Amino acid sequence: MELDSAFCAAVARRDPLAADPVLAALPALNARADTVALAGALDGLATAARDTRSDRAALPDRLAAVRDLGMLLGSLRRHGVEPLDAVPAAEPVLLRLGRSTGMAPRDTVLHYGVWNPAGPRRRLFTGAPEEHTLIDSVRTGAPAVERAALELARVLELPPDGAAFADGCEAAARHLAVLPAAVAEVARSVDPAAFFMARLRPYMEDVRVGGRPWFGPAAAHLPLHLVDRLLWSGDRPDPEHLALQEELLSFGLPEWTLLHRRQTGRPTVATLLVRALESAGPRPRPQLRRSAAAVTGLLRTLLAFRGRHLRLVRAAYTADAAYGAGSAGAAPETVRLVLELTRQQARQVRARAAAAGAPEAALSPPDGPRPSP
Repeated sequence: MELDSAFCAAVARRDPLAADPVLAALPALNARADTVALAGALDGLATAARDTRSDRAALPDRLAAVRDLGMLLGSLRRHGVEPLDAVPAAEPVLLRLGRSTGMAPRDTVLHYGVWNPAGPRRRLFTGAPEEHTLIDSVRTGAPAVERAALELARVLELPPDGAAFADGCEAAARHLAVLPAAVAEVARSVDPAAFFMARLRPYMEDVRVGGRPWFGPAAAHLPLHLVDRLLWSGDRPDPEHLALQEELLSFGLPEWTLLHRRQTGRPTVATLLVRALESAGPRPRPQLRRSAAAVTGLLRTLLAFRGRHLRLVRAAYTADAAYGAGSAGAAPETVRLVLELTRQQARQVRARAAAAGAPEAALSPPDGPRPSP
């Protein structure tokens, strides 16, 4: 399973539980906090999933079923109802669907984002224009981040002084370049406090399934943690960062977990590059200098995104905010930590690349605010 456009479109087209009419009314049900109707709708979709044995359907149908059940889970939770206390029959359905897809037994940011239809069939909690903007940012960002991670996984098998290594890192950088632009569009269109924190964040609360809480859809569940692991953090783990990465694996694709595990005990892309530069002496080959510029550019793009993201997080999670952590459980301090760890790695690679004579444009100081102490 990958987030290629054909597969994502196939999931978005599916309506295996005949949920279109129910979910078209969801913003109105939420606006009046009609928990009786919401619970009835969840019961109806759970019955449809059970009667059709949706866990044995084609994979796009199974993912679409989780997506649609999840919209009702989040809606009930937002209005103070633990969904599976209200509708116990939905729990075995969710557990079977989770096992059959190899994913969490509830909806994730992938269900809400890349597997959400466009146009009049789009699944929405509020129906507000800002909600469309946030969904579209996930639809753009998640496949791009996954493609960057897959490029880096391929690069790890190549010599850093070869053209293919540099080609792969440059391709990964092009994919990641959508992130700073996407977060800038969110900053222009979505008020972090007045819309996200006050109106949308309450729909992303954790839900208890199978005896444990499962976080709701969260931007942190995009596989940027996998890019970090392959690019720079896999062989120099910070304990808090590593614990976060391990937690995030539960909310992504099973293939991402395999890539994460495969990196254990192996050097990262940045380490391979630095070792090659150290071995090359004062006059590295042009292809190695190109690789150095490409890896430095990748880290620069990560910092540009993380700097802008941190500004949004600080604007949303103020001292008087209703929540102290994101819907993936990470506090603003964790976002700042990951930014600082990325910055430290970027400094090291930049210094080595500059000594090797990499193109100066690729080595200019990265974007993003300096974390305050």
